[in-house]
Amino acid sequence: MIREYLGFDLSEYRDGNMAKGVVYGSLGACVDALPWFMVALGLPYVLGGGNGFASAVALAVSVVGFVLGVFLKTQALNANFDATYAVVSNARLRLANHLARLPLGRVLSQRDGAWAELVTAQFTMYQDIVTNIWGCVVAGTAFPLLLWLLLLWLNWACALVMLAAMPLAMLSVPLAYRLLDRASEKVASSRQMAAVNALEIVTGARDLRFFDPRGQRVAAARRAFELLRDESLKSEVAPAPALLIFSLVVFLGASLAIGVASLRFIGGGAGAVAYFVEILVVLRLAMGINDIGIYLAAMRFVGSILNRIRRVFDEPVMPQAVRGQIPRDGSVDMQNVSFGYGDAEVIHNVSFRIESGSMAALVGPSGSGKSTLASLVARLWDVEQGAVRIGGVDVRDIDEPTLHKTVSMVLQDVFLFPMSVADNIRLGKPEAPMDKVIEAAEAACIHERVMQLPEGYDTVLETGDVVLSGGERQRVAIARAILQDAPVLILDEATSSLDLENEAAVQRALSNLCRGKTVIVIAHRLWTVHDADKIFVLEKGKIVEHGSHADLLSAEGLYAGLWGLQQGI
Repeated sequence: MIREYLGFDLSEYRDGNMAKGVVYGSLGACVDALPWFMVALGLPYVLGGGNGFASAVALAVSVVGFVLGVFLKTQALNANFDATYAVVSNARLRLANHLARLPLGRVLSQRDGAWAELVTAQFTMYQDIVTNIWGCVVAGTAFPLLLWLLLLWLNWACALVMLAAMPLAMLSVPLAYRLLDRASEKVASSRQMAAVNALEIVTGARDLRFFDPRGQRVAAARRAFELLRDESLKSEVAPAPALLIFSLVVFLGASLAIGVASLRFIGGGAGAVAYFVEILVVLRLAMGINDIGIYLAAMRFVGSILNRIRRVFDEPVMPQAVRGQIPRDGSVDMQNVSFGYGDAEVIHNVSFRIESGSMAALVGPSGSGKSTLASLVARLWDVEQGAVRIGGVDVRDIDEPTLHKTVSMVLQDVFLFPMSVADNIRLGKPEAPMDKVIEAAEAACIHERVMQLPEGYDTVLETGDVVLSGGERQRVAIARAILQDAPVLILDEATSSLDLENEAAVQRALSNLCRGKTVIVIAHRLWTVHDADKIFVLEKGKIVEHGSHADLLSAEGLYAGLWGLQQGI
């Protein structure tokens, strides 16, 4: 129960440190309670004129107990932190692995920064709270229990009054949970928006400088941060009304218990020293019970974070082939494929065939489904109806490593990782020797530029760095695809935003890359694909025309109209 409540079930990590922390924490609580037992047992004797030896023994026991308590608490702290950090770290890695197995389209559909905020900030909050709460829950529960047993021995009536106060105080806990749930959801939403805005400000700094002179996006980011500040402050005090009720009930119970002890003292049933000890134990017990309310609120806050993490774990991963089949060639077939994002269907009963080693182009107006079709070929999403086959094998029956070796993509928006140029090129084939990396770079027309970098192929590229121009970054991505040497290549026309010099270099690199492969081009400028073996024209998620450039022009349909617009006819 506690494992699920604190999220330990999300981790596959199992270690004796967690049990060790419980043992040390419980023993530490016993040692913390020891002075109270010494006071209850020894104070009446000492004040009653007991000998000095007994006082010395009591003092010695207290000192030993203090030293032992420090040792046990230190051991408990170390064990708890080791265990909880390992548990949370493993859960974070499992979440990252789960994200990697989700349909890639689902991952990309989330705004930039949202996943990062979940894996970093949310997990950090969870980690910071649970590492402290786990040890406190153990010791914080054991210590009041021991004090209650002591009070039961001293004055059973007082103990029963304090016991009766507990369930009454717990009635306020559901209210605290409701207040916390409402506040924590708002904090999570505002934190995600703040993370997204921060990332937009950093990654879009150049565009903002030129196109947002009034600072509208910066102002929006500032509002997001101010909202996060306000919601965070509200969440800190959100459970306060319920916790106040909890405290009032606990200390009201303590007042009644002191009243019971007072009646016993007035009636002559207890001496002054015993009465004084009972009051001390009641007050310390009330403080311990009150701390339990705080722990419960903190655990609920952890629970609200865990709910968001569990929602991601609950998302279905991309099913993997148990026995992966090998495509016989690079041909691509779509048969009666339909697909939609949510309830909106964007691909409607599409069928086509692309022969192995041929070049096909997907053209059409914006939003016609070109990129979605290409994503289905690469299995970034799974089709809802129909089938996509490569080399006669349904892509759902191809295991992930084989699919990665079979299909490669070169997109307009190139992402280079913060590692060396060589490792960026090796990304699709990590075992490739250096001579093959250089061959790929030469074929991609980027070798000479790499050799001009400070450390050549060992130069580390930072994400977003301006060491390489846009065209040069695309040529690194092309070298990556050349080295991977997948038989099926998907190109999102990579030259539409380049200057003439870079465009010519990228076109030469693409010619080297496409040789002997099945190529699917998402074309924005029709003149770049007029030599394609087959052109598929899409409109509103359907193929409305297909054929060669000449055939489509003579048909005087949508393609001819688009061609005329681009040629200024």
